[in-house]
Amino acid sequence: MNIERNHSRSMPAVAAKLLVGAVAALGVAASLGAQYAEPPSWDPMLMLRVSLDGNRSLRVATTTTIIRLQPAPGCYDPATRSYDLHQISFDPAKPWALLNAKAYSRVLGWYDEGTTGANGDNFYDTYARELAGNYVWIEKTGGSPELETYAVTEAGDPTEPYTPIFGTAGSPARWCWDGFMAHNVYAVPLSALSTSNRIFTATYDLYVGDAAGNRVPGYGGTTTTWTWQGSAVPCTPSLGIRNGVVIQWTLGPVNYVLEMADSNTPPNWMAVTNLPLVWEGANVVLLDQFAAGRPLRLRRVP
Repeated sequence: MNIERNHSRSMPAVAAKLLVGAVAALGVAASLGAQYAEPPSWDPMLMLRVSLDGNRSLRVATTTTIIRLQPAPGCYDPATRSYDLHQISFDPAKPWALLNAKAYSRVLGWYDEGTTGANGDNFYDTYARELAGNYVWIEKTGGSPELETYAVTEAGDPTEPYTPIFGTAGSPARWCWDGFMAHNVYAVPLSALSTSNRIFTATYDLYVGDAAGNRVPGYGGTTTTWTWQGSAVPCTPSLGIRNGVVIQWTLGPVNYVLEMADSNTPPNWMAVTNLPLVWEGANVVLLDQFAAGRPLRLRRVP
C-alpha cells in the first residue's frame, strides 16, 4: 500500500415571458457566469498495489482506512448547518458536473509499482509473460447501492470522460483495468447523507479474464472491500423561501432549449440545464435571482 500525499429575448416562434418574484421552497441555482469549482483531484492518494504471485493468483493490498467523502464545494452553509442540494458548484458543461449535489473522493486507487518507464507503471508490462494476453477484471459484487463510481483516465488531472462503471447508471458491474494507476471517482448523492458519518462500502472481486471478461482457468482471484464515510453533519430536509426568477413559455413545440448569457457584449450563450416543469399550462424553469436581467432566448434545435 502506498500513501501520497438580449433581454435579448430573441424567442423564435414561441412566446416567452419573465416573471420575477419569490419562489417558495423551489429555488434552483444555475450559476451561469459564476466561478465554478475545480474538479476533484487525485491528491492525496492511497494506492493499493495489485500483483500476480508465483502461483498465478492475483493479490491486492488492503487498507483499514475509511475515506471521508467531500461534499461539493459551496453547498454547505455553516451558519445553518445545512446543505443546498441545488447548488451548482461545477461547470454544467464539463463531465464532472455530475458531481453537483454529491459527496465524493478520488483518494483510493488501483496501482502496480512493478514497472517504471516512459509510460509509467503498467501492470500488463510487469506481468506480460504470466498473463499471456489476458486482462485483470474488477467486478463489484456487493456494497452500498447509493455509491456511484466514474472512471477517469489518468493521462492528466483532471481528465475525461467520467464514465459510469461498477453498475452506476446501468453500467456493467465489472470493469477492465487498464493496468495503470487508476484513481476513479466514488460519489454518493448528498440526499443519501441522512445520518451523521454514514458508512458506504464496495466489495470487489479481482480475476484474470479474456478480452470479453470471461474468467480464464488456471488463475486465482482475490477480493477486497473499500470503505467511505459521509459527512458528520447529516443532510436533512429544510424549508425556506428565496428570491427567484420564473422563466415561462407556452406548451407545444418541444424542440427548443432555453439559453442564457452573462452579458450582451457579446452574449456567450449557454444552455440552462434545469429541467422545465409543467405548471398552469406552461413550461416553467426556476432560477435563482441572479438570472434577473440576464439575456435569455429559446433556441430551436434539430
